[in-house]
Amino acid sequence: MSEASIGPVPLMGKVSPASIEFFAIQLSPTADGRFFVGIEATICEVEGELSQMELGHHRVASLDDALAAIRQAVSPVH
Repeated sequence: MSEASIGPVPLMGKVSPASIEFFAIQLSPTADGRFFVGIEATICEVEGELSQMELGHHRVASLDDALAAIRQAVSPVH
């Protein structure tokens, strides 16, 4: 990514991949021509209880950089 990321949180190691219900991605243009990318996961670690976990938020220069930030946040570590 061409712009420094702000606050990325590695997903794996924090939560079991099996407990992830879905991801939410926020993508917004900024006044300086860049993009804001916010990435969250909704997880269910206890049956019937959903909770939200922020995986990171980034300011990036391009859509390709936004996709790279999303890919990094949602990919399991092997």
